[in-house]
Amino acid sequence: MNPAQSTDLPLTDLIGSLGADTFESTLVSSLRRLTGADHCLLISFRANNKHPLTLFSTGAIYQPLARECRHLYDEYYFQRDPNLDWLRHQAASGQPRIRQQNARELADGDYRHQLLERCGIEEKLAFMYQNDGQALCLNLYRLASEHSTRLDMSSLAQHGELLATLLQRHIQLTRQHRMVFDLPWVRARLAAAVGKQLTARELDVGSRIVLGYRSDAIALDLGISPNTVLTHRRNLYDKLGIGTQNQLFGMVIEGK
Repeated sequence: MNPAQSTDLPLTDLIGSLGADTFESTLVSSLRRLTGADHCLLISFRANNKHPLTLFSTGAIYQPLARECRHLYDEYYFQRDPNLDWLRHQAASGQPRIRQQNARELADGDYRHQLLERCGIEEKLAFMYQNDGQALCLNLYRLASEHSTRLDMSSLAQHGELLATLLQRHIQLTRQHRMVFDLPWVRARLAAAVGKQLTARELDVGSRIVLGYRSDAIALDLGISPNTVLTHRRNLYDKLGIGTQNQLFGMVIEGK
């Protein structure tokens, strides 16, 4: 282990930032000291969803590239994740599992290039945990350009159950606030960018697509049928000349 690294999690800082925007940066800073990780990415797999949702991607990777990769993963590459079988099909044990892997060891060349090599990722630790129908995967990355010291798996294992509890609590708190803070901002950005081309209902559906809602969740939230949601989705994609959530997300971020 790097002598400069701490073997303890700063609980006061982490607990104080639960549910807040500062939690992600606090977590990255803490895990960098604990394991040597340069970047953190948290993925949620719920039993009732076909697709995962990347909750955050924070750290040393260039943010536009990190954002592109998280959406590529959520839309397609999750199906080729080497940890997917464990996350989806293994019974919840209540105990975290950690898997350490050098990027060059991944056999899937396309997956390796798109999600690791382009970002300069040399090594990753996958911290996986299941509880109450939800599997979490916290990926910790070491970038080749930053340093050559291997990630410290033992320090992460030492605090595994505590870290899992903190992550779950943060997710619960942010879900409670998502509709209050995120949805109005996303809808306003989407309306400013393409509002003249879309109906009010298409803006409602589009903003929820950007936030990662699936069709059944959008239907429940808006009080319409899943088939109506699919119709609105198809119409707004046709009007905007796009075909993916990633492209719609880009319109919101870029404002055009």
